[in-house]
Amino acid sequence: MQKKNCVSINECRLCSSKKLNTVLNLGKTPLANSYSAAAVSVKLKNYPLKINLCDKCGHLQLSHSIKPEKMFNNYLYKTNTSKKNFLHFKNYASEVKKKIRKKHGKILDIASNDGTFLSFFNKKKYFRLGIDPAKNLQKISQNKGIKQLDKFFTEETSEEIKKKFGKFDLITANHVCAHVQNLDDFFKGVKNILNNNGLFVFEVSYRGSVLQKNTFDTIYHEHLDYHALYPISKFLKKFKFKLLDFKITEAQGGSLRVYVSNNIKGIKIKKIQKQLIKEKNTLKLYSKETYKKFKKKINKCKKQVQNILRELIKDKKKISGYGAAAKTTTFLNYFGLSKNYNIKIVFDDNKLKQNLYLPGTLIKIKNPNYINKIPIDILVIFAWNYSDVIIKKNIKFRNK
Repeated sequence: MQKKNCVSINECRLCSSKKLNTVLNLGKTPLANSYSAAAVSVKLKNYPLKINLCDKCGHLQLSHSIKPEKMFNNYLYKTNTSKKNFLHFKNYASEVKKKIRKKHGKILDIASNDGTFLSFFNKKKYFRLGIDPAKNLQKISQNKGIKQLDKFFTEETSEEIKKKFGKFDLITANHVCAHVQNLDDFFKGVKNILNNNGLFVFEVSYRGSVLQKNTFDTIYHEHLDYHALYPISKFLKKFKFKLLDFKITEAQGGSLRVYVSNNIKGIKIKKIQKQLIKEKNTLKLYSKETYKKFKKKINKCKKQVQNILRELIKDKKKISGYGAAAKTTTFLNYFGLSKNYNIKIVFDDNKLKQNLYLPGTLIKIKNPNYINKIPIDILVIFAWNYSDVIIKKNIKFRNK
């Protein structure tokens, strides 16, 4: 486990090559989910937020790693805060059940958060186990009747799990691989406890979507990796895993869901090959030139947003935000909106965040019930991936 709070990543996290090139620099920001009291917030330490591209396998990753305990031991993100997220995992669970084709089985969800995903598997048909280092979320899972271990998942903890619970028919890891410090160790742990005919499914933010949609704000210290299928396909071979299938989903602005097994039954060879060619030739995910264009796109957006807000302030408009998401920290800091742009409040549905302050700012997080009780002219939606839900919930404000 990492001892220093911040260390440089000097070799590729997937292929171990030292041929890394910085292709994007977003300066220094506080940790995205370090919500705190006002006095603490303004004194939070800032860490480098740079992105490196591997010359050998094409993997994209942060230049620095932050000690996991600083980010995950007391975690304020909850899976079921958003109805949209809830429905995503409900549909995801239905799809996985069809893939495993078993009426009964054993399921392990890594980074199980508040147990939402596992709750979609009937406890009479499936043995359900979660593992997540956030001690504050364990009680929420247990209230849903789900056993959850408050630990990081490693090869060592996989041995403990195997001794106590045996091997599993299904292992899932949703939006956690980018958080894992040692991916080799993590995948060895999965290999250790996955049945020979079992299925390992993991979902990660998709790099192609980040570049196409300009969602640069999904880059923050918790996300060590920005995944694409080609580097993943090469990485899986280390562990003799077979890449069976994949799916691009709408989750988190665009995600890649990967289906992996120990055997070769049901491999979608043509579909996979077509995607690998698309990533290289159409999306150009492995070209340095792509990231130069990406930086220009971000900076153009930055100027546009700053100009819009300046005009609104000139017109004496009262501006607030909606969505105290991790991405909001990157957005506010890189766009320089935490000061001089008159944003004093951001609303959020997550009660764990309410009355705290956005990292590195004096912007207070409040319950959305206050939206129509205090004077607001403009509401900026920072949690853009839930904008349709947010707009629908706030028709009264929109009409006003």
